[in-house]
Order: sequence, then C-alpha cells, then structure tokens
Amino acid sequence: MRYPSGKSIGFSILIWGVILMLIGFLASSIIISIQYKQIIIIGTLTVISLLLWIWFGTYYEFRDKYLLARMGPFFERIPYERITSAKKFKSMASSMALSSDMIELRHGRNYITGTTYISPIDKEEFLSELKTRCSGINTEAESNQI
Repeated sequence: MRYPSGKSIGFSILIWGVILMLIGFLASSIIISIQYKQIIIIGTLTVISLLLWIWFGTYYEFRDKYLLARMGPFFERIPYERITSAKKFKSMASSMALSSDMIELRHGRNYITGTTYISPIDKEEFLSELKTRCSGINTEAESNQI
C-alpha cells in the first residue's frame, strides 16, 4: 500500500521558487554569451530534474517486511520489527517529509540514525496500517517542535 507525501506551503514555495529561479538563470545563460555554457546548462538541468524527482517521487510504501520511505533518489527501508514508536510531529526538519506536519518514526538506538520523519497525506490511515504491521508499537501524543 502506497501513501503519497503531504506537501506544505513552505516546502512548496522553497522547491518551486528554486526551480523558477534556476529556469530564469538557465534562460539568461542561454541568451548571454558566457564561457562554460554547456556545463552551466547541464548542471542547472540536473538540479531542476533532482528537485522535480523529489517533489513528484516522495511516498511511503508498506512492503512485506519493511516500510519503504522514498524521496526522489533517496530511500530508506525500515524493517517493521525495528519500529518502536510513531507519533505526530510538527517541525521544519525534513528527513523524508515535504511537510512540517509529519510523523516521527523511531527505529533505532540513537536519534540520528534511528529517527525518520515522514509526511503521508492521510496520517490516521497510515498509522492504523502501521499498527497492524508493527506489534507493540508505541503511538505517543503529538509533539510540536518548530
């Protein structure tokens, strides 16, 4: 079962603002005669492609033995038996989320490598499905850290 990522206004403005700025830069570099034009065009198109891949390719999918969190070319496989807690969370931290309204998944011994933030559109349905796959998961109250 696949859940697309929710997208907040802040992340939308950031990603689409950078894309539009890069398109303007690309247009001006094509018009103006500058040295290394091909490198600039290829580099700019690569960054635009990466941002579009992240925007349209962020989702969370329940597989047989693990939760797949994908954000464009980046992904994380989280085995269900390692997930210890899931709680709603508000923060500008990103991880695998495109929204500040997210779910914090704890699945390791320390905070840095054992915490993943995700932002499925339907959080309640996602948490319900997660509870059926993770026996003994702790779902805590909502936390606000901005």
